[in-house]
Amino acid sequence: MHWPHYHLHFFKNRELNELYISVAIRSFALSMISVFIPIFLLKLNYSLSTVFIFYAVLFTTHVLFIIPATKISSRFGFKHSIFYSVPILIIFYFGLFTLEQFNWPIYLLAVIYGICNSLFWMGYHVDFSKFSDEKNRGKEVGVTKIVSLIFHTIGPVIGGLILTFIGFQALFATVSVLLITSVIPLFFSKDIHDSIRFSIKEIFKGQTIKNALAFAGHGIELGISSVIWPIFIFFTILNNFTTLGLVSSLSILFSLIFVFIVAKYSDIHRRLILKIGAIMNALIWGVRFFIKTTFQVFIIDSFYGVSQSLISIPFDALSYDKANKSNIVKFIIFRETIVQTGKVILFLVMTLITTLTTGFFFGGGASLLYLLF
Repeated sequence: MHWPHYHLHFFKNRELNELYISVAIRSFALSMISVFIPIFLLKLNYSLSTVFIFYAVLFTTHVLFIIPATKISSRFGFKHSIFYSVPILIIFYFGLFTLEQFNWPIYLLAVIYGICNSLFWMGYHVDFSKFSDEKNRGKEVGVTKIVSLIFHTIGPVIGGLILTFIGFQALFATVSVLLITSVIPLFFSKDIHDSIRFSIKEIFKGQTIKNALAFAGHGIELGISSVIWPIFIFFTILNNFTTLGLVSSLSILFSLIFVFIVAKYSDIHRRLILKIGAIMNALIWGVRFFIKTTFQVFIIDSFYGVSQSLISIPFDALSYDKANKSNIVKFIIFRETIVQTGKVILFLVMTLITTLTTGFFFGGGASLLYLLF
């Protein structure tokens, strides 16, 4: 009802407008490929434990590089931090898709990916925190999600089709071009430079255990949904790249539909919506223990798309609220450190567990940690 007028208001915010366009193009590029990475590694005959260690190394690198990434952002600008992440990500994809020919050390590729992630997310979160408006932050997060999800919806399908009929090399070339294009909109306005001085002790000073547990839960749940669940459904139910892409796209489509509703009310009832989403998400992970058919995968992932809308918008909005009430950069460093540490713990534990479905139990438990936020 008031949505159209609100969108017109939003697009007057030049800084956020540039970020929206950049994130949309980047999301489209990554959605074409990210869900297929663990499956690609397994199809190259790497063991499941090796793949889990790969992700543990990736997210450990992300944690260790957060401070250097912050220093780089401080010196060159937060948009430049996002820009620097792109060539590093392209190098990672080149290494991944030439892995069979050149036999690169797989954990070196994980380190490269971790550095890229750290540079991007530090730049993105700080940039959004600085230029979003507290009173309308839920809607602003919603716009980011909408713009991102519109492109994200078709990405996995296109990626799956390219993999099925052409191959990984064509997908790598397409993704690389899109990633380079994604950084262009960021520099239509001046970058920001903040002088940052802090110690590691200061990052954790004043933070609460509840915030830490919620961020850790967020990381664990993300790790399971982006790596363990795709592996499980591909090798036990789907066995097809195109179908996996369709499943991912369907989940994103339902998420997109509900973002319009959630973003509007998130500025009024953020914590209530987050609690509903957390409980719904925990129940969905419980149901996933019993999924046996492709139809059931489509149904459960549709519901998962809804629960992710209920969680992600109020969770991100509350995170940015808390960042602005303290030192923005230090709070973002704290958030990123704990989120990525949660992922590291998950994948190290999973190397000791033989059944993928045990991860669903962790997913349900991690979802309930949102209730502490």
